[in-house]
Amino acid sequence: MTRTLVACRAGEHVVVGAVEGTAARVDKLASVGILPGVELRVQQTRPVVVVESEETVLAIERELASDVVVVDATG
Repeated sequence: MTRTLVACRAGEHVVVGAVEGTAARVDKLASVGILPGVELRVQQTRPVVVVESEETVLAIERELASDVVVVDATG
């Protein structure tokens, strides 16, 4: 199932499928490790989206998180 990161629920495990938006937004997300193929665990979605990737926890503004297209992680 493909959706944006803001549509996820806390506790979900997802994989980044694509990062859309302006070049500046794509670069900003890439600079914090949000790239296609990266697995994320969603910790919360409001007031900001908080995700965990490996041992890093990131808080991402909802507007930026809406540019991140994800799919369900398998396994």
